Amino acid sequence: MKISGWARKRKRNERGASTVELVLYMPILMLAIFITIQFSLIYLGNQAASAAARETARVARTTLDRGQAETAGLEYTNRIGKGILEDVQVVVTPVGTQQVRVVVTGHAQKITPFVDPPTVTQVVQGPLEEFRADN
Repeated sequence: MKISGWARKRKRNERGASTVELVLYMPILMLAIFITIQFSLIYLGNQAASAAARETARVARTTLDRGQAETAGLEYTNRIGKGILEDVQVVVTPVGTQQVRVVVTGHAQKITPFVDPPTVTQVVQGPLEEFRADN
């Protein structure tokens, strides 16, 4: 079977096709990479907020001092979440007479300037600790 002249020209004209494909697919690839990185930063912000909430709850449960617990939570967040979690708020509230709830809220780091920073919230609740002397 003889290949016509048109088919030979067609084959030669495919030069540069991979460059065109790269130009078309590169924005999609970059978007996928940015989305992956942003979700990773949100996950990391969640982990930092969770650790801060656990530490704040530990201080609140043992000292029974709301102000001291909130201060400890903010200091802990500044140590472990610096650059990961921004605009952190720590709220300690008693739940009844036997428990305490800690809510840590902040914004995860963002990589795009035109999107609002994602909000991260972690809640920890636990019983107050009561120390009693042995009888």
